[in-house]
Amino acid sequence: MCLLILLAYLTGSLNQILVHAFHWPVPAHTASAQFLTHPSWAAVAIMLVAPALEELGFRAFLSTAPAFVFTGLTFFLGYGYLLIEAQIAPMSVAMAPAAVFTHYFQSFWVFLPAGALSLLLYRYRRDAVLQFFLRRAGWVFWTSCVLFGAAHTSLYVNRLVWWGFVLVLPQFLLGVGLAYLRASFGLRWSIAAHYTIDIPSVLGTWLYLSASPAGPLHRGLLVALSTAGLLIMAYGLVVLSRVARRSW
Repeated sequence: MCLLILLAYLTGSLNQILVHAFHWPVPAHTASAQFLTHPSWAAVAIMLVAPALEELGFRAFLSTAPAFVFTGLTFFLGYGYLLIEAQIAPMSVAMAPAAVFTHYFQSFWVFLPAGALSLLLYRYRRDAVLQFFLRRAGWVFWTSCVLFGAAHTSLYVNRLVWWGFVLVLPQFLLGVGLAYLRASFGLRWSIAAHYTIDIPSVLGTWLYLSASPAGPLHRGLLVALSTAGLLIMAYGLVVLSRVARRSW
């Protein structure tokens, strides 16, 4: 986890350099930024379900068990449609938090036809699908990582632009790490890791942004978050050195 967060932090810093160097117009009020700067029950509800749903959609099918493969296909097909829809018709950032919440969950109607298609594949083409996933395991793995990163372009842009996919490098790398955890240790561990990354970072950001800039809570949170970040990065470097020694 420390190594993943270290990589995400470093690539996030690279993002800042690229944005300033090439003057990419990253909007200040994306839907994700609205959630972070305006805490609401809608954001909390989405945060509580999103990591688990994303793991089901992008990594459940990294398995040889039919139940995981076809359940994962249901969520993957649904997320694939939602990703295309978000790029064609982006959500308005002027929406109220409750409207964003409603929009998020109303979009899940697509999982019904996706589930029906997955069920038909399970019923009539189960062996062919399983053989495809087994023979193309590498392609399936990396496709899941790329699409997981692409699904997070809304963190940076509100419309389809090519450099939006450059800026999701941190999410792509986290996706690689989560996919590795899922394939090596099981879906429950990738879900747990996803929550470990999302909840503390989002809650910490909310507390910091909601605190008075002149108050002691703001300074205390800055020190606490900075110290935690430095410790995480330090141990991430330790892990990286161990991996390098083992590889060589």
